[in-house]
Amino acid sequence: MSISELLKTEEKAATEQEKVERVRPTYTPSTDLYSNEEEHLLVLDLPGVKESDLEISLEKDELRISAKTSASEPKGNLRYSEYGTGDYKRTFLLSEPVEEDKISAVLQNGVLQLKLPRKKPLSKKIEVKTQ
Repeated sequence: MSISELLKTEEKAATEQEKVERVRPTYTPSTDLYSNEEEHLLVLDLPGVKESDLEISLEKDELRISAKTSASEPKGNLRYSEYGTGDYKRTFLLSEPVEEDKISAVLQNGVLQLKLPRKKPLSKKIEVKTQ
């Protein structure tokens, strides 16, 4: 193999490696769930997420939460890494109906608190008549 062929092979490998390194991982955020008679409260850990990069949707009984981080990498060569940056995605299937118009979300210091008020069952009293 000639030197020019070897350089082309290494160039190709480096280019392919760069493509792999640019892929951002998607993490499942750690979540706590609290419930009482009135509501469910989801607390999700979303470090590095801004309010504008957070998307929450409810379709039928599926609650979807996705968020993007915009962390920039410092200049220089990475020598050691334990801290991963990426995006977040989590989906929950709701087992009971919620008051969709009253759902609230607050993002503060990288923690999302999502309140899902329980839908009160419609009850109707049936009058019994004697004949």
